[in-house]
Amino acid sequence: MKKACLWAVMFVLMPGFAAMATASIGGKWNVQAVLIAMSHPNDLVKPGHTKQEIWSIVQQGASATLTTPNGSISGRFVPKTQEFPLGAWMFELEVPNIRNMPNLGAKYEVTILVRSENVISGGTSITYMGNNGFGGPWYPIGMESWRFDATRIP
Repeated sequence: MKKACLWAVMFVLMPGFAAMATASIGGKWNVQAVLIAMSHPNDLVKPGHTKQEIWSIVQQGASATLTTPNGSISGRFVPKTQEFPLGAWMFELEVPNIRNMPNLGAKYEVTILVRSENVISGGTSITYMGNNGFGGPWYPIGMESWRFDATRIP
């Protein structure tokens, strides 16, 4: 009897959890971010540094395009991972020749978790990559990691 009640409660609650996890992220977002780690801090930018940005997200089903003041990045909803059992939006982009420098590239990663219809949170990371300029492999030369909270702009 107890198992039947537990299953009935889970059956009723699960659609709500699933709906929250896959709720629409499309729209404009007021983002508050804090730098949590970086490989080369300086007097102007170091862990604890904050920034505010407006992000725009265009969602089409389980795919989305995130546009920030720095550019756009495509991503998709991943229904379940070990770290995020209710799923997460994952965005990733590798860019060679940033700042018109042929030996400098970057890998951008953004993870977005839906907290409610009007609140998202997550993290972003940038891994700066270098190479020897003679066709050698790319290797990490620096990084930044940010945590953010955002509210939907009506």
